[in-house]
Amino acid sequence: MKKVFALIAAIVLCFNLNAQNPTDEEVIVTPDSLHLFFFACSPHGERVTIINNTSEELVINRFYADNFHVECLYFGENIADEGFILPCGDTLNLYVYASPLDKAQQDAYGELIIDTDFGIYTITLFYETTLGIHENQTSFSLFPNPTKETFTIRGDGLGKVTLYNVLGQEVDVFESSGSEIKISTSPYQNGIYFVKNSDGITKRIIIAH
Repeated sequence: MKKVFALIAAIVLCFNLNAQNPTDEEVIVTPDSLHLFFFACSPHGERVTIINNTSEELVINRFYADNFHVECLYFGENIADEGFILPCGDTLNLYVYASPLDKAQQDAYGELIIDTDFGIYTITLFYETTLGIHENQTSFSLFPNPTKETFTIRGDGLGKVTLYNVLGQEVDVFESSGSEIKISTSPYQNGIYFVKNSDGITKRIIIAH
């Protein structure tokens, strides 16, 4: 009888814990990962959207990362440490910027932690330090970007062109003796990719089917 009573008590306890946070699954945070990189000697920001589909206010205490300095700009104001109150049914759109805490830091990965009264939400950070991105170079172009079905790489003497994913892993290789390559996106999942030409110049392409 004691064992039965203990089991019932445990079930009631679990039910009560769930009841205290009935809205956890109704807070939507997108995207689930960010790829941040240097552009013109300053970090390039990525957009984050938080939707409060609950029946209560969502209190965001702060945004932080253990191994990066993080700024979260909302209409130009950094709310990373200030926090934010998001009324029920409202959406928060902000731009996230990250930079290494130490200039000698080699760690390209981390987590953006969003500390709220409803719980902790995380976004994986991919901080580009290895592919040598120079998007201000004009040796080749990518279009359309973002792309849905196909995209074109155009430039003089393209030669070998390599496609990488956000982890820096080689996805595909193309060879061209001309000035244009047309690529179908059907083999690739949605996400951010990087195209690197034979001169080592890399540009970003977003695939969204």
